[in-house]
Amino acid sequence: MLAFSYALLVTIIQLAGAYIRYLPFSQIMERKEASALWRNMLIWSVFGLLINFSVTYSLGITMATYKLLFFFGMTPYLVISVIHIPHRLPQHLFVLGIQALYAFMLHSSSGIILTLIYSNMTAILLPLQLTLWIFLFLLIYPWGQKLFTSLLPDEQFVSDTRLRWYIAFLPISFYVGCLISISNVTFLPELSDRLSRLAIPLFFFIVYFIVHYNSSEEQQHKKLMENKERLTKQRESLKEHTKLMQENEKALSVLRHDMRHSYRLIYALLEKGDYDSIRNHIAAQKSLLEHTSENTK
Repeated sequence: MLAFSYALLVTIIQLAGAYIRYLPFSQIMERKEASALWRNMLIWSVFGLLINFSVTYSLGITMATYKLLFFFGMTPYLVISVIHIPHRLPQHLFVLGIQALYAFMLHSSSGIILTLIYSNMTAILLPLQLTLWIFLFLLIYPWGQKLFTSLLPDEQFVSDTRLRWYIAFLPISFYVGCLISISNVTFLPELSDRLSRLAIPLFFFIVYFIVHYNSSEEQQHKKLMENKERLTKQRESLKEHTKLMQENEKALSVLRHDMRHSYRLIYALLEKGDYDSIRNHIAAQKSLLEHTSENTK
């Protein structure tokens, strides 16, 4: 029963990691694609639960089992994500590295809490540590959701192919650095040693937040400048349009004045019966109109 409970906790944590890695891509996925992704995730989690139970039942609840399940258990979920969200391998690697550091910090934090309570960390406390991991995950989920939803770097920032791959492997390299420091250690007995485990991922997150914030501010400033330039052009266009309307209104006023004068002249000539003058006046107006039309072409 204990082995199954342990396997179930591991499976829940693996699904939580898969969900966190899904969040950065959730904005670009259609609902049908997301449904297919999670259907396959949940189907695999059933098999994953059986595998986790078999490994735990065979090897027991030890730190070796703990590392084995978490180091390799995420691979099937990652493969499913890559299949359903194709052509974004650098982004997948980047998100994987961030999520691994995020999970590493939760594991370290839960271990620190148990060390403070029990003064020592042993394999017996591993199920309790996993339970505490899930509790901490849910506790800081609002912050984690905000972090991972806006996690991916700006497309313009990673437009260079070589730079894109450098950025993709950066968090993974930090994660590997964390693992190397504890690869030969089963349990860290001292609280100071456990606190030092948080130094590398904390440093990375601080640096990433600063870079990401500066990049976001730069993009925001660029958008504001583009909007300002567009508004300036629109204002100049409105000025030109207003000037043209005023000129047209002035020309229309002159035209109305000339037409009233022509009407009065024709009416006066009609009263006199001077039809020749009327014909000459109309011909002159027609010639003037044709001349004006040619000049405006």
